Amino acid sequence: MIKSFNDAEMTEVYRQAMKQDFPPDKLKPLSRILAQKRKNIALCLGYFEQDKLIGYAVLEQDTAQRCLLLDYFAIIPSSRGQGWGTRFLNELKTMFADREMIVIEAEAAPTEQARKRIAFYQRAGARLTGIRLHLYHVDYAVLVLDLAASLDDPQLRRRISALYQRIYPAVFRKLYLRMK
Repeated sequence: MIKSFNDAEMTEVYRQAMKQDFPPDKLKPLSRILAQKRKNIALCLGYFEQDKLIGYAVLEQDTAQRCLLLDYFAIIPSSRGQGWGTRFLNELKTMFADREMIVIEAEAAPTEQARKRIAFYQRAGARLTGIRLHLYHVDYAVLVLDLAASLDDPQLRRRISALYQRIYPAVFRKLYLRMK
């Protein structure tokens, strides 16, 4: 079951899980996540089995709410390797079936961990777009989970570019974001 976090729950997940699951240079400040949540840009979601937290996700949506960006996605360490990640993604696809797509950024480093992460998303139905991002000095491959639309490459590139334009201010894009 997917449930939206309130501010206090998101704060606890950030402090207890996100700080362990993501390196400091890839983790936004909590204040920014909460500010985006209050503006209805960030969706902070927990994945539960009964009352036990299994995983969490932070998605950002464009103002038109057509596309989503999977900003953070993780399964709690004690629940990893049991298929929960795939089930969580499938529930997200169902929950947002009226949207065009979920955009996923996966680190494109030449490491086994990066290859496994991309393969995980592909097994869950995501497709590589051929778009590369250089964001905060890290290279990412962009994948999409097609939902209500299946766009061709030029349409896809325009939608993803528009998503980043809506989510990130121009000064941020100029300093930290490069689309290849």
